[in-house]
Amino acid sequence: MENILIREAQIEDAEEMISYLNIVGGESDNLMIGPNGFNVPVEAVKRRIQASHDSDNSIILIALSEDKIIARAELAGYQGGRLHHNAKFSISVRKDYWNMKIGTRLMTEIIESAKQMNLHNIDLEVVADNKAAIALYHKMGFSDIGVYKNYWFANNVYKDAILMQKCLQE
Repeated sequence: MENILIREAQIEDAEEMISYLNIVGGESDNLMIGPNGFNVPVEAVKRRIQASHDSDNSIILIALSEDKIIARAELAGYQGGRLHHNAKFSISVRKDYWNMKIGTRLMTEIIESAKQMNLHNIDLEVVADNKAAIALYHKMGFSDIGVYKNYWFANNVYKDAILMQKCLQE
């Protein structure tokens, strides 16, 4: 396997991150965005990256191959007193890099970061027919906690989303 570097996203990664998201969104129906569907200005992406740096309960990680982003994972902590111990998780991996354990590596680092941040819960949503992702989340200790019916809409088809959670401190 080629050398894959995982590191925290930097402000200088904003333009490459936009390009990555527009590509990965077109590689499957499992993400919230479709092909070229990430229409966010570069300055807004820079602000989000900076906000994750300034936060005590958020982090954005990227995986790089030959200086190109090939995967991204984000732990977005809830802001505000009563939910501050929770964060929402999202991840995407370029199709050419599926089944190479990059998702596992990113999730391992995200979970370790969440523990260091003293978070209690990590939540996520996954399309109900995304069997590979669901298997990974279960392997990483996430449990199913609910279902959003007809939550996802892609290619004129409604799909359920499974809500999952990992409790870090029980």
